[in-house]
This record gives sequence, C-alpha cells and structure tokens, in this order.
Amino acid sequence: MSEATLFYNEKSVLFFDRKTNQELSESYEINSFNTFVSNRLSNIIQSSIIDKGLVIRSVISDSADGLLIPNDLYNPDKREDFYILNYSEIPSGKIICENHINALNATIIYSCKKWVYDFFNSNYPEVPILNSSSEYLNHALSEKGSSRDIHLIIKKETFDIIKFKNNKLFSHNSISFSSMTDVIYFLIGHINKLNIDSPSIKVYGDQKQITELEFIKNKIESLKKNDFFFGTNENLIKLIT
Repeated sequence: MSEATLFYNEKSVLFFDRKTNQELSESYEINSFNTFVSNRLSNIIQSSIIDKGLVIRSVISDSADGLLIPNDLYNPDKREDFYILNYSEIPSGKIICENHINALNATIIYSCKKWVYDFFNSNYPEVPILNSSSEYLNHALSEKGSSRDIHLIIKKETFDIIKFKNNKLFSHNSISFSSMTDVIYFLIGHINKLNIDSPSIKVYGDQKQITELEFIKNKIESLKKNDFFFGTNENLIKLIT
C-alpha cells in the first residue's frame, strides 16, 4: 500500500507521497489550533491521503531544540527535568517528547506543539510522531563512510550542527541564531573544535538562508578550502521521509 508522510515545520503542515516525494495537497498553514483548524486538517488528510488509498507512515515535526542523551544516563520519567536543566523552561503550548537513536544507544528529547501530539494521537494513534532532527541524525549515521564531517540543518531560529570524526559521531548541538553571520561564526568555532584538516560540510536550509550563507562563506578565506554541499529544505525532507 502506498504511504504518505506529513511534515510540520512549526508553521505549516505539508503532505508528501513517500515514494515520489510529490506533494499530495497544498501546505496548510496553522497559526493557532482550534476546532475549525482540527476539522479542516482532518478533511485534508481524508481527501488527499485516505481517499486516494494511501496510509500515513509517519508525522515528522520540526523543533527549535534538541538534546541528545546517552541511554545510560537517561531516565524517561525525568524527561521534563532533563529538558529544563538545559533550556530553563518548557515553551508555552508545548510538551517534551523523545525519539530513540538506536545506532547510538541514545535518545533525543525535544519540545513539540501539544496540539500536534494530541491531534494525531487521538485521530491516528497508530502513526508515529517523529522529530526531524532525530530522523536526519539517523540518516547521517546510516551514511557511514560517505558522511560529511559537519552537517548544518538551519531552521527558523535555531540550527542543528552535527560533527563526525573518523566516521563516528563527535557531537550534536542545537544552537540559536539571529543572522547567517551568527551561523558562520559558530561554524568556524566548531571546525576548530573538530581539529581536522579542511572538514567537508553539508548545509540544509531554505533558499534564502542558503544563498546568504554561501555569499558570506565565500568572503572568508579560512572557509575557501572546505568542501561544501548546499541543499534546500525540499532536499532535506526527501532524505528523511
């Protein structure tokens, strides 16, 4: 049976055919959640997915945060405590969720819009709700020897930076930023921490972010020797759905 993936970027819900990666419907922007929005979203899923004979494989949600914890140190009963220890407080209207990274024997905890969790668990309880950061990390880990040394996933107000050294995960961080100059500044700092010659770098973001970041990095002499790959959010979604 054909499958669909829903992707929520904390602004809009996107609907994709998992095999072709084609959009099954126009994205549905959600500024606030109420009964009307719930009914409208249900109708779109019914007409664009279920009535076409597709089943929902997963719901993948972006988040502005993410904390990777080894399972030896993690207690799921203390999930909120782990989050607050690192982020001070739980964002309004959100709950703390988790996804397991089996290849690392670790867990990512992150904040998720409460309505996303409630809506899909009530209406489609068999559909897993996943996190885009954990799904990309799983993808990067599966690449093994072909993986880049540094991966940047640029979101609206934060970016994930994943570093590999000798084909093993070196670190995973979620960092706030206000400009592409900030991203470049942090990138240079993390290159220095990795301490390898000319690490290769893969970057995903929206087209405006990618264009600006590439313009800035071309002006910085120390980055001219690095091998960069730039991809759009559309390319990213195709990888993780």
